[in-house]
Amino acid sequence: MTYRNIVAVLVIVVALAGFLSTAHSREGVSTVATESDNVSAASGKSISVKSECPAGTRVIGGGGECYGFMNTIGRVALTKSAPASDEAAWVVECSNLNSEPGEIQARAWAFCADPLVLEIKEKR
Repeated sequence: MTYRNIVAVLVIVVALAGFLSTAHSREGVSTVATESDNVSAASGKSISVKSECPAGTRVIGGGGECYGFMNTIGRVALTKSAPASDEAAWVVECSNLNSEPGEIQARAWAFCADPLVLEIKEKR
């Protein structure tokens, strides 16, 4: 991941955090956070985690982060952070970039909205 990509991801996360702070004050919008277990991953291997929106809502954004432990600190990359194809969850994937196996963890956030909230905003 290049410096430019890292900056782009940080900008998206900051923008979503700003939205999230206002979203909590609105009915019909929620945040779901999910994390994987600490998993021992071979070099080059990935783990993923999915944050699912409550029934009847759909994902309007999301984000994620990756953690390394001991020999993988600083050697884990966020390789996917995107909505699931059914628009009901946010999926995050993290890869071990270390030359040795090590423990890694993935976390995902889904920002979810009731379809009625989205319809009202679209009509304005």
